[in-house]
Amino acid sequence: MRALFLHRAIRRRVTFMALTELLWGIGAYLTLVTTTVPAYLRALGASQLLIGAMATGMVALPLLPQFFGRTVLDRFPHRKRALIALHVLLITPYLFIPLADKLLTANRPLLITVVISLLAFSQTILGLVIPVWVDMVGQVIPQALHGRYFGMSAACAAGGGILGGLLLMQLQRLLGAGAYRLAFAGSGVLYLLAMGAFALAPIPETAFVHPAEESVWVRLRNALRAVHPRTPFGRLVSSFAAQALASSVIPFVIVFALDPAGLRYPPAIVGQFTVWQAVGGMLLSFVLGGLVDRIGPRVPWIAVTTLIPIAMLLALHGFSFWALAAAAVFTGIYGSSWAVSGPAMLSLSPEGDKSGYIAIANVAGFLPAAAGPLLIAQIIAVHGYIAGFSLAAAAGVVAFFLALTI
Repeated sequence: MRALFLHRAIRRRVTFMALTELLWGIGAYLTLVTTTVPAYLRALGASQLLIGAMATGMVALPLLPQFFGRTVLDRFPHRKRALIALHVLLITPYLFIPLADKLLTANRPLLITVVISLLAFSQTILGLVIPVWVDMVGQVIPQALHGRYFGMSAACAAGGGILGGLLLMQLQRLLGAGAYRLAFAGSGVLYLLAMGAFALAPIPETAFVHPAEESVWVRLRNALRAVHPRTPFGRLVSSFAAQALASSVIPFVIVFALDPAGLRYPPAIVGQFTVWQAVGGMLLSFVLGGLVDRIGPRVPWIAVTTLIPIAMLLALHGFSFWALAAAAVFTGIYGSSWAVSGPAMLSLSPEGDKSGYIAIANVAGFLPAAAGPLLIAQIIAVHGYIAGFSLAAAAGVVAFFLALTI
């Protein structure tokens, strides 16, 4: 990782971008979609199907609008400022949720609907941000350092996650169920601080500028050509889509831990589970990112595809606390898998504006990511957790075999 800071030209840039990821990580793990949000909805009386709908909104909706991120950003003369403004727009719902929780306490069905809708709106805006952010990183970080940068950024986010998880544990200890309201407010504030750090990063406007293309449809046509199964990028995208289905089970692990029909852990397990996820994400982020730079993305991505099947096997033995903690660690490692998939998409996609290729890769994951949580929720409701977790593990195995063909 020292190599990232040896280049004087990018040292200040990397420092402030790392601070951005750290602050964002603290906020994200305070209200993590795989722990805090499903536990909060469960406390409000939400059904498995509603929790599945939440997972769809949080995971699938960011994938749908990604092809339009470049088009939206190019409408503004100052693109870095526009990118920050889009982030502020996605942050706002986190500040409204505590207010809704206070005003709608007596009407829990309406409160659940409002919370899911606000989070869905936030994630939709995130979809506009993701591809242009990754393309920006590809422009301002030397290609030889892409893996190490993504590893460092994932580790910073996970390190912030440890702090966020510990803070959540403390809030639960002091406030009980009232901790959720403060957690969402804290996330909003920390996200705003993260954008303040990003504003200080010296990112040139040229990082957002590419030769003009005829239309968004031209980018779509080029991207569709790039994901043909005969290309390495196409094979990566196929494996990524199968992995999207597998990972849609992650929010149900904490529900399984809390469920009286499951592992019957007390609510305090939410904060502990969050910390273990953050630890897992931080432990291997540097290693995975460095491996991509040294040996290429194929083997690290193959390793990533094994994480969900292993985590499901451990979760089903979660009556042992250490098995549940290990499951949390493995899902946390998967949560930092962007350290591999990010540079893999940049290196295996065609040259030029990468935002369209990143977008098509994520759109390919939209259907499994959208259908997965609802399908798994329905299977769990009818057949139990073993059947739902088995489906996710099987999808992970498919992703593994597709990864072998890259």
